[in-house]
Amino acid sequence: MKSIVVLGASSNVGKSTISMVLCRLLARQRQRVTPFKAHNISRATYLTDSGHRIPYAQALQAWAAGLQPSLNIAPIWLEPESSPNVRVHIGGQQRGVCDLADFYGLHRQESWALVQSCLNQLVAQYDALVCEGSGNPVDVSLEDGDLASMQVSRYLDARTVLVVDGGRGGAIAHAIGTLELMAPEDRDRLAGLIVNKFDGSLRLLERGLANFRARTQLPVLGVIPRRNDLFERPRQTLGQRFERTTSREGNKLTIAAICLPRTASFADFEPLEAEPSVTVKYLKPGDSLGYPDAAIVPSSRSTIADLRTLQESSMAQEIRDYVSAGGTVFGILGGYHMLGETIADPEGIEGIEGRHQGLGILPVRTVIGNKRIASQRTTASLQPQEGLMVSGYERHQTRTQVMDTKNVQPIFDEARLGSVDRYGAVWGVNLHGVFDSGPWRRTWLNRLRQQRGFTALPTGIGNHRAEREEAIDAITDEFARSLDLEALFASD
Repeated sequence: MKSIVVLGASSNVGKSTISMVLCRLLARQRQRVTPFKAHNISRATYLTDSGHRIPYAQALQAWAAGLQPSLNIAPIWLEPESSPNVRVHIGGQQRGVCDLADFYGLHRQESWALVQSCLNQLVAQYDALVCEGSGNPVDVSLEDGDLASMQVSRYLDARTVLVVDGGRGGAIAHAIGTLELMAPEDRDRLAGLIVNKFDGSLRLLERGLANFRARTQLPVLGVIPRRNDLFERPRQTLGQRFERTTSREGNKLTIAAICLPRTASFADFEPLEAEPSVTVKYLKPGDSLGYPDAAIVPSSRSTIADLRTLQESSMAQEIRDYVSAGGTVFGILGGYHMLGETIADPEGIEGIEGRHQGLGILPVRTVIGNKRIASQRTTASLQPQEGLMVSGYERHQTRTQVMDTKNVQPIFDEARLGSVDRYGAVWGVNLHGVFDSGPWRRTWLNRLRQQRGFTALPTGIGNHRAEREEAIDAITDEFARSLDLEALFASD
């Protein structure tokens, strides 16, 4: 099987979930698999390492496939504005706001060229593509503008499956009606029907399925029961099952994430974005910092260049003023080094030889050298609470020296992995993924909450990524028990 397109008889039938499940099942077979959705209308998004937002559903599908989410798996994002308008993002670039009906006419040629380019790249890289369609593939009001459903299946000559919502009345009629409106060549690609979210009488459903088989000569590939209990815990981990809301709790913290031009990883913010009690506000160096509950300076692919960007904007001085006024700043890898007194690059490894003044809010000095460190680390915390286990990825080629050991404390039992000043105001770590550790993250957030007079959050939670993986596996296992996988993955 090279490609499969998951179609729906209507919106909200569970195409995103089933696409995620298929990605995980194929990944378990050690196939190089990738998800893809040409365009998606969604408020829930994920910030990729390239600094572009994609729908969160496609990020989950990428994780299910064992991949890091990227722009080329979801190249067109339609951000809902006031109905019926959407803000159009094509290839990560804004194209303005338009009526959804006008999108297909105004941007179709450009969009389809981009979709073809992405598909060509993915076909060359992977063994299998799991593509999610959009809405109903034969919706007569959208047929001329369809880029995600039949257009993709024709371009890839891909097998398709049709998904219906078995919890709604008329599911089989939806399926048969959809097939009746399909062009003959599109019907020939259809592998069968999946009934999702079923919660009625199986005996009654079987009558409808028998009618479907007789009318269409197509198999039923699975009847997946609705299991609300299955999603009760994964729903929190998987971002309310693809739709994360923004107005969740009254006592919310605001954390400013400073987006530098060469930010190395936005994934460090994802565990914070998933926290119901946190709003992550993304700022550029030219924006006003204001007074958030905390500000984070992320890792950088070119620390000195990004440090200069900060210093040439108002943001550097705003960070200093913010700390002087009692604010909390957290630096990750290159962001940590920028908070210090100096960064030296004696050999010009980053292309800018010499010693460079940092923000000067943490008494540490960093030297960039030739020795590259890249390893998984597990360490015990000393701050903000002793004995919490933290796992992360150390990736840099620097040495950072604490210049004032009386006023700076190590954050971990391996002192080189991070430092914090005596007031708990300025933090810096040499680890990606430090916020993945649930107990450590919550303990750090509780310190901010205490400053605001908010109640403490429970800290007895697991690792963010591990829980996400467990949730994907749990959903996949449940769905797999109800699917005819041999027929689903059969080669033509």
